[in-house]
Amino acid sequence: MTRTSILATASTPVSGPDRIGEIDIIRGLALFGVLWMNMFGYFDYIVSDERVIHIWGETLDGTLGLLAEWLVHGKAQALFSLLFGFGFAVLSDRAEARGANARAIYLRRILILLAVGVAHLLLIFAGDILHAYALMGLVLMLTRRWPSALLVGPGLVLAICSGAAATLWMVLTTPAGETPAVLTLLGAGMERRWDILLGHDYIAFVRENLIMAGPEFYFSSLGYGLLGTILGRFLLGSWIYRQGWLQDPVRHAAGFRRSLPWLLGLGLALAGTGPVLELLDLGFRGPASLGLEMVRNMGQLVLAMGYGCGIVVLCQSESWRRRLSGLGAVGQMALTNYLAHSLVYMFVLNGFGLGLLAWAGQTVMTLIAVVVFAGQIVFSLWWLARFRFGPLEWLWRSATYGRWQPLLKPRNPPAISY
Repeated sequence: MTRTSILATASTPVSGPDRIGEIDIIRGLALFGVLWMNMFGYFDYIVSDERVIHIWGETLDGTLGLLAEWLVHGKAQALFSLLFGFGFAVLSDRAEARGANARAIYLRRILILLAVGVAHLLLIFAGDILHAYALMGLVLMLTRRWPSALLVGPGLVLAICSGAAATLWMVLTTPAGETPAVLTLLGAGMERRWDILLGHDYIAFVRENLIMAGPEFYFSSLGYGLLGTILGRFLLGSWIYRQGWLQDPVRHAAGFRRSLPWLLGLGLALAGTGPVLELLDLGFRGPASLGLEMVRNMGQLVLAMGYGCGIVVLCQSESWRRRLSGLGAVGQMALTNYLAHSLVYMFVLNGFGLGLLAWAGQTVMTLIAVVVFAGQIVFSLWWLARFRFGPLEWLWRSATYGRWQPLLKPRNPPAISY
């Protein structure tokens, strides 16, 4: 599918043959990484891991944790962020091509996402990313007419340096010899939340979500570091769109094949720096730790692009496109599947359901993620065989365009090729 064919269509929701199949497959792969890493993230931010019962041993869990840190952590979110910036550019160009008000359409879409994200953050899952995407999506609107150089330059700086800048600010504003106040607050919260998450007091649960979002995150530089990183990746995704590579992957297939080993090799090397140092029990302090953080962010970005490039290369083979069609179906229903993940966190891990948090070491978390995602593949394929959009995608797009979108597929729909 070429860029011209994208712009020739009306600015209505993309479906059927107008979708870029590779994008859906990449998004589906990223969604599995988000599910997996969000479950691991319970013990990085929400609760302390000191009380976890490692039913298959700490060695196995520790090894799996290091591998996930190297290969997955941060890379899935990087892929999603790049695709968000890409999607912003697609929506804007499609709207302008038919003479519609691209800014108004995008603004409605992003404000709906913001409302959903805030509700999700406060009521269900404190690790929500939708609200952050929506906030930075509003900023992204201002860059629509920027030249490409102003997208890729600041994009790289923000994506690589925002986290380190946030850490530096936290250090500079903390008296010498003292622990930053936000880290003390976060540590106390992680201890306190163990009993709350395994309990049945929903009001206390919501209150903790509010504390995590406010005093423990956005009231400190940590939140702004994340927002800056996301915005940088959005700018890079918008820049990638302007290159036209993903709109016509067949034409650029040779370039993707040449880039793949370089992206994967460099990405694996950069992303492996932190886990190797951890394995050797070597800790960096001072300026060296800031440099290590920038290397980690660079590794996340490069390896994420390597994964996306690998998907495009595989999709040049029809047999591989068929094998990956399940990922494409999940990616086409990304909002529905992402929010469904939070129901798993709440009713499988928390006390509102099975309460497996106490036994949820890295191995158990991985098994749960694989089972849940396999179920989402089956459900997404079944749903999309009958309907044009996922259920929440349909509601979102209907609200965006101000009219109910047709949901049922026609009896003889054109084949979707992933």
